[in-house]
Amino acid sequence: MSRLLTVLAIFALAGAACAQDDYDVTLVVEPQTVTIGEVFVATVEFTLPAGYEAIVPGEGADLGGAEVRSVEQSETALSDGGKRFTATYSLALWEVGESSLTTPSIASRGPDGTVAEIERAEATVTVSSVLPEGAEEIRDIRGPRAMPLRWYHYLLAALPVLALMVAIALLVRWLRSRRRAEVPKKAIAPPLPPAEEALLALDRLEREDLVGEGHIKEHYVRLSWIVRNYIERRWRLPALEETTGMLSYTMGGSGRVGDDAVDQITALLRRADLAKFAKHRPEALVARDDIGHAREIVRATRRREEVAEDAVPDDVAASAAG
Repeated sequence: MSRLLTVLAIFALAGAACAQDDYDVTLVVEPQTVTIGEVFVATVEFTLPAGYEAIVPGEGADLGGAEVRSVEQSETALSDGGKRFTATYSLALWEVGESSLTTPSIASRGPDGTVAEIERAEATVTVSSVLPEGAEEIRDIRGPRAMPLRWYHYLLAALPVLALMVAIALLVRWLRSRRRAEVPKKAIAPPLPPAEEALLALDRLEREDLVGEGHIKEHYVRLSWIVRNYIERRWRLPALEETTGMLSYTMGGSGRVGDDAVDQITALLRRADLAKFAKHRPEALVARDDIGHAREIVRATRRREEVAEDAVPDDVAASAAG
């Protein structure tokens, strides 16, 4: 009798293990052919048995090098007690050719707390150029037409320039004479170092408490500008002009920004983009914590001379100033 119970227990455990491994993971890309930079959708679906929870990456998910614009998640209860999970990612690719995408690193948490990564599915998407097929570059339809010029053409073209130069000279002379009559102004203070300027701006944003007033989008607009302005001043990179995805590649390829800093900055700016452009409304606690995350990034990446100045004791600094 005891042997029979043992055999039945073994079969039951084997069946449970098989059910746990049968996730039925699928990855569907629509459309399968896009132009460079065009947003497309990748839908990930998988099934978990009863009592299991899914851990699905959000905007920081890695689907094979594609830029994640947004993500939506949902779940459906099944008749056997399990659940069917769906995660829809809005993506963009910036390299021409066929790209292989994979489902992100999805994990399941069992009733006993054990976490295990589930199998991955693959799909391909073809990225085409915006140029016509067979064209190597965009060319003019018709070449420039030669126009014969006479001496008076040059004279007519120079007259507006000369008039503008005379007007500028007169304006400069008038401004100088006006400044002499005014009280001398105070000397303009030199610009603050990038890290000090960013930290002061973050303190000011925290005191204004836009989150407490319900202005989440305005909060992230200000926070994103402070971080991007710091990147532009600190590493001389076009942070105020590029999208988050482009800036991430620029920072990583510049050789000036560490990999950890690139990952932290990219994650923070992507959360800000979701709040600014995707009508995503994060919790107030998360929005306030992002100010602290920005401070940590600035303090960890500021120049050595700024750290050295901060390390000088107050009494030494006072005596040096005296």
